[in-house]
Amino acid sequence: MEETKERQEGAETPVKQTKKQLFWEIFRFLLVGGTATLVDYFVFWLFDGLLLPLIPVAGGWWSTFSLVVATALGFCVGLVVNWLLSVSFVFKDVKNKAEASSKKSFMVFTIIGVIGLVITEVGIVLLVAILPEFSLFGVTEILHTSWAKWLAKVVMTCIVLVWNYVGRKLFIFK
Repeated sequence: MEETKERQEGAETPVKQTKKQLFWEIFRFLLVGGTATLVDYFVFWLFDGLLLPLIPVAGGWWSTFSLVVATALGFCVGLVVNWLLSVSFVFKDVKNKAEASSKKSFMVFTIIGVIGLVITEVGIVLLVAILPEFSLFGVTEILHTSWAKWLAKVVMTCIVLVWNYVGRKLFIFK
């Protein structure tokens, strides 16, 4: 009986997050995610719309390969931006701040990100393959990238946004 009482006194009780704290955490998450997404889209456009088309390669495989490379590069740069901003700005109400910003947490963050990258890559390649080429406002591309690619990128961004929040909240920023 005495031992049970000691365990209860020494046990760490989890601090429950208020609805207001959760609201602001999600708001900060979306703000940081928006910033990281802009960085991701810029790097994607830089490679897909400008740099990779400069490489003279024949064959239909190059289009898919360069799409995958541009997507991966944008995602990786966005991931680093997201980590830096998440640790310092988003998940402020965590039990153990040092543990949440440790190398181990970065590895888990990266694994969650890589799963998101795989989901993104598969989704973008599939969507670009099944979406017809179309024009908006009389143009078939914007910034040297087709509307179908941009649409696929936006759809997959929305899907992976949910995965990223849930995964990071459950496994890192408890």
